[in-house]
Amino acid sequence: MSNDRDSILATLSTLNAACAARDPNAFIELFEDSDDILFVGSDKGEVFRGRESTRGFMQGLYGLPFVFSFDLADVVLRHDGDQAWVFVDGNMVRTGDRGNEVGKVGRSPYRFSIVMVRRDGGWRWQVFHGSVPGAE
Repeated sequence: MSNDRDSILATLSTLNAACAARDPNAFIELFEDSDDILFVGSDKGEVFRGRESTRGFMQGLYGLPFVFSFDLADVVLRHDGDQAWVFVDGNMVRTGDRGNEVGKVGRSPYRFSIVMVRRDGGWRWQVFHGSVPGAE
């Protein structure tokens, strides 16, 4: 079971690597090979069904003047058989790399949940749901 846990956690590292590379294809490869996936961002209207609409949204994000990543210090994980979920309560980190944003680093609270399934010996995402927590 430790191997499953490590494999599941590795998908989170792959998320940060895809963001660092600004690679929407690497991001979409985290999801299962189905058009029955769901990506929910933190802003109004950020609900994307299917691989192509999710890829398009990520391509737009990767065009912003910063690279974003996620603080993965507080991860809750549960897996049972071929299903798993992850909850991350941390920060989104934005590191400016273009124009007036070069060198600027910003952090904002960010939470996300991921539902995964085991496919072909690996873990693939079905649902990503991110949110910015309000005042608590």
